[in-house]
Amino acid sequence: MRQYHYQATDETYENLRRLRSAWSRMHVAETAVTVVLADGSGVCVQVEAADVEDAFESFRITASLDPSPMVYGAAEDAFAAPGNDVVVFTGATWSEPGAQTRDPIISETAVMHFSGHPGQISDSAEIVCLTSDALVVANSSGVGMLIRTGLKPYSLEIVRDPALVRTFLVERGYVGEEPVD
Repeated sequence: MRQYHYQATDETYENLRRLRSAWSRMHVAETAVTVVLADGSGVCVQVEAADVEDAFESFRITASLDPSPMVYGAAEDAFAAPGNDVVVFTGATWSEPGAQTRDPIISETAVMHFSGHPGQISDSAEIVCLTSDALVVANSSGVGMLIRTGLKPYSLEIVRDPALVRTFLVERGYVGEEPVD
């Protein structure tokens, strides 16, 4: 197995730490989430790709600082107080030659690409790339929001449903002091 790492940079972690402070509004698009903080600065979360090997691409979360964002998103009351918690998660992308599918049209010699968490990587994986594929922001009351790489390349998925956020946390083996609601 060939293994690669394409995880968040120190700059991304530093920018994500800014999400701990009070938010004033948030704008969500298919490829980006911009959070405007109470101090007027913004944090833009997006997805970036790496060509790990020929025909094998991996995606990770990236965050950049925008000192004066031109965003007119909805008010964000859930995270309006400082003290939010931010947790970044490691995901994995891997390929398997000859993977079994339910689709009879796919050739037995085809190489399938999979995405999930490191605990899901199969023993027959040929190429593996560990990534920073998701983050959860939770306020002091336990309200949480999941931001993760989407199924469509370069897209983000935003999950606010408490049950779905909780399911994600359990799947990733995260055990916090309080449940996220």
